[in-house]
Amino acid sequence: MIESKAYGEVLQIRMSRYPDFPPAMWVCAYLVDGLLMDSGPAYTAQELTDFLKDRGVKTVVNTHYHEDHISANKFLQDAYGVEIFAHPLAIDKIKRPASLYPYQEEVWGYPIPSLVKPIGDFVETGKYRFEVIPTPGHDLDHICLFERSQGWLFTGDLYVTTRPMASRPMFDMPQILEDLKKVRALNPRIIFPAPAHVVTEPAEKLDKAIDYLEKVDIRVAELHSRGMDTEQIRQEIFGAESIIAEMTQQQFSSLNIVKSFLKKYEQ
Repeated sequence: MIESKAYGEVLQIRMSRYPDFPPAMWVCAYLVDGLLMDSGPAYTAQELTDFLKDRGVKTVVNTHYHEDHISANKFLQDAYGVEIFAHPLAIDKIKRPASLYPYQEEVWGYPIPSLVKPIGDFVETGKYRFEVIPTPGHDLDHICLFERSQGWLFTGDLYVTTRPMASRPMFDMPQILEDLKKVRALNPRIIFPAPAHVVTEPAEKLDKAIDYLEKVDIRVAELHSRGMDTEQIRQEIFGAESIIAEMTQQQFSSLNIVKSFLKKYEQ
């Protein structure tokens, strides 16, 4: 299913397999001046391709290689001959998609391999110039795009909420904290994240997210210094795991947040 909403010249395209999926199981692409940020999951790939007919899409940028961001690549290449760009570390992963956990297959589906080109420092359209901002905390190949004259910041999966309660094992939470500080320093006027909400008060939201993660980091260090183990620290900070941890085979859990922050103290 696809829904769309315009934010000035930026068109948000929300995608999900089922209309009654909760917000966390929707993902967004954004179209502006012929540039499409991300191409969504496999289950909406053909629908997205049909939706974009006569909308002038010329270029696609994948913010990272995850299956909910790349799966219409091949469809768009075949239908419209678009050029697709991503971080150099994402190219082989997009060409040879990894195996998925059952929840990923159920929610997003498997992408068809596609060929993408390494992105440079900027992406230019007819009217705009987007700066490529490396933000490797979510994954080493993750990037954001910033259009300075408009204050538009496209954050992929970097910004999700002001109080992250779960992460995947590969997330580098200290680096995510630094990435959030980096994009906060850009003073964006509006944030277009891959999750379904557009952030129209980015300074406030980013400040809250940064403050929250800094406090989690300090608390992890404090409890670690008192001799608590990882599970005890998780329980003290977050309480019981949410149902998401069970649904995702512990891929999304608060325990992973604790483990990520602990790495720098255990090294």
